[in-house]
Amino acid sequence: MKRVVRTLASAAAMLTALLITSTVAAVSGGHLVISAGGTGIVQDVPDRTPIAIRNVNLLTMETDEVLSGQTIIIMDGIIAWTGPDDDAQIPDGARVITGNYYVIPGLAEMHAHIPSVRQGEQYMHDVLVMYLSQGITTIRGMLGEPAHLDLRDKTRDGDLPGPRIFTSGPSFNAGTATDPETVRGMVKEQAEAGYDLLKLHPGITLENFNALVAEARSHGLDFSGHISYEVGLIRSLEAGQGSIDHLDRYMEYLSGDAANRPDPNIIYFGYDLANKADAGLIDEAARLTAEAGVWNVPTNTLLVNVFDSRYSPDDMRQWPGMEYLPAQMIEGWADYVTRMRSQDDYDPDQARRFLDLRNRLTLALHQHDAGLLLGADAPQIFNPPGFAAHRELALLVEAGLTPFDALRTATVNVGRYLGEESETGMVMQEMLSAVRERAGN
Repeated sequence: MKRVVRTLASAAAMLTALLITSTVAAVSGGHLVISAGGTGIVQDVPDRTPIAIRNVNLLTMETDEVLSGQTIIIMDGIIAWTGPDDDAQIPDGARVITGNYYVIPGLAEMHAHIPSVRQGEQYMHDVLVMYLSQGITTIRGMLGEPAHLDLRDKTRDGDLPGPRIFTSGPSFNAGTATDPETVRGMVKEQAEAGYDLLKLHPGITLENFNALVAEARSHGLDFSGHISYEVGLIRSLEAGQGSIDHLDRYMEYLSGDAANRPDPNIIYFGYDLANKADAGLIDEAARLTAEAGVWNVPTNTLLVNVFDSRYSPDDMRQWPGMEYLPAQMIEGWADYVTRMRSQDDYDPDQARRFLDLRNRLTLALHQHDAGLLLGADAPQIFNPPGFAAHRELALLVEAGLTPFDALRTATVNVGRYLGEESETGMVMQEMLSAVRERAGN
């Protein structure tokens, strides 16, 4: 695997050259991150070194207006000032970045996977820098373990380059959530360990789900992820699940399918129900979701990669970012997609209807102001960390969102979901300093 990170001990001249062709600049945990030509470069910036980003075109995300000729001054990790370049007072000793770039807030990947420590520390660190290299300054890890708590602290404290991390604990599923007493014990244990949320996988009985909900509420913990068959969409909404990921169980709702149905050969978030689904129920499902205040992380790129016959495994191998991942991993993804599309249950026309229904549901959720969060489920099935988030943004636009509204799913909406509206998701004075800088609009 190629080494993603090159640490530059003394690189002022090279930094200037890189900025000419840079696609990303981000400040995270005391590190300045530039991406140029696909190679992540991390440079240490002393925690208290002021940073001035001058003469840029700024999309604050407060509105869709692009402000030209702006300067951003960052002090102690906080955006201290933004305004016209002519009015800027650059602090003494500031690191100055100058150029006619486009600046937006750092993006968030809200269905990320941080590698297990079993996969090696180097790969784990490389994945974090892959996120940073593409302007992803916040991630929500959706399959946590104790080592991820240590990573969270190190990136927060500036000891390790990487995005800000929110992490779930180990999964609740059929094998772990075996009875209410066990479930309550798991929730308490994860709360005491300091995990940020609980991750749900399929196979949880309704009784065990109800026990989880009650215990999670007592600890103030979010529970997010999949929805089990026995639970279903409506109970999940009633329970106030933090986020539903992958649009799980919406196809069951649209098709009126009963819980506990037999598993077909392909049961990928309701693909097998696409021809039964009633599109006339999409607005109702979106309205119910909005009324419940439950977020969704569609991860549309994951389903496109599996089901869309326009993209062969050979095509997807060539996508940007694949060169930084282990070859064995990519071959495993190719084999998986080939197997899925070779099953008797796979039909290209049904797959197109399935993906179209997902797009229509995504748009309806947005139109009903049922919150959407950006998530690509990376690294999974031809979704390289960071790179896949940009593809997910494009797929949100393909579903009918405007580019500005798509960006909101990775910025402003994330601040709302985290309860950090005053700190996260916009480039404004007193906000946390995570900015993404592009050479073109």
